[in-house]
Amino acid sequence: MNLKLCLKQYVKMFAQNCLLPLWYTVCCRRPVIPGLIVFADAHHDSRPGNMELLYRRLEGTSLTLRELYLDYQKHSPAAVLRHMFAFMKLYAQADCVVICDNFLPAASCRKRKGTRVIQLWHACGALKKFGYDTEDDIPANYRGNVFKNTDLVTVSSGRCVEPFASAMRLPERCVRPLGVSRTDVYFRKEWQEDCRRAFYERYPEAVGKKIALWAPTFRGNPGAPKSPELDLKRLSAQLGEEWLVLSRVHPHMRERYGETDCPIETERLFPVVDVLIADYSSLIFEYLLFDKPLVLYVPDLADYQEKRGFYLEFSEIPGYQVKQEKALAMAVQQEYLAYQQGKNYNRVQLEEKRALLERRERFLEGYMSGCDGRATERIAEYICDGQTGR
Repeated sequence: MNLKLCLKQYVKMFAQNCLLPLWYTVCCRRPVIPGLIVFADAHHDSRPGNMELLYRRLEGTSLTLRELYLDYQKHSPAAVLRHMFAFMKLYAQADCVVICDNFLPAASCRKRKGTRVIQLWHACGALKKFGYDTEDDIPANYRGNVFKNTDLVTVSSGRCVEPFASAMRLPERCVRPLGVSRTDVYFRKEWQEDCRRAFYERYPEAVGKKIALWAPTFRGNPGAPKSPELDLKRLSAQLGEEWLVLSRVHPHMRERYGETDCPIETERLFPVVDVLIADYSSLIFEYLLFDKPLVLYVPDLADYQEKRGFYLEFSEIPGYQVKQEKALAMAVQQEYLAYQQGKNYNRVQLEEKRALLERRERFLEGYMSGCDGRATERIAEYICDGQTGR
């Protein structure tokens, strides 16, 4: 870790353990303000997409909305401290605080009873282990629970309640399958059309071609990011000119993949993509809502299972598994054709197709039943119905 990152880490730890709790206690001399809703995040400089629909739903109501966003990785220790102190002042009087990722200031103190903290976790489903269920996610030197004070975690289905409660060390009553707010747009035709229009404006050469997208999960840490090696130029050559092959990797990996890496947000690619090549990312749950073929490129499956682990049997995922790069192009083509055959089946193929569809339906019902286009409304009702003083 370089000196700048090390300094930031120590500043944050000192603030969280000493300064912020003290400042919060001072600010709690004032009462909670009914209807004050604070949206806060430490990973973006503007409103995160995970919060957009809920914020717009609450905008124009009698509630008072305040926003505090800052990407702590991009700003100085002084800027981070100012953001933390500004948040704690609002936190002490807030009716409700809305976050969508790890946000340590919210867990730095003993929260007063009149304030609720809602965690709009950014991931759907329950695939790879995270949080306190793995050694990779929580800093070893962090004291306490980074999810402390959370009153509600919104998840995509009832099957996700137990894994999330375990990963966050929270009572299961705090985890509810209200759905993931940002997925509501997936069910809107105008949003899908807008995604297609923006994509073809950015990639006019893609018109008339099939689109394959490789979107691997992030591994390692920001200083030493890792992902499985995949020669996208070779894959493109094997698939032929009728295909356009793109990648969508973590920001820390983009320099490695250069021109093949797509700058468009992954979820806005779902309406365009013909075949997704993924591995252990939770985005597969969302992608399957679009009823499109999935190929799982998992050359390190056994190692990943041993070191990280999963909340489900990996074979449950309705996607074609590939462990060798040389077999990937054929798998992409076969999966695409299988989904394009329509009604031209013989009896054996028809039974196979029905079995695949039933498998996908069971999977989505198990892990995505709360993502039905109405998640934002359910979360908004929770916020409005629980206002302090009602």
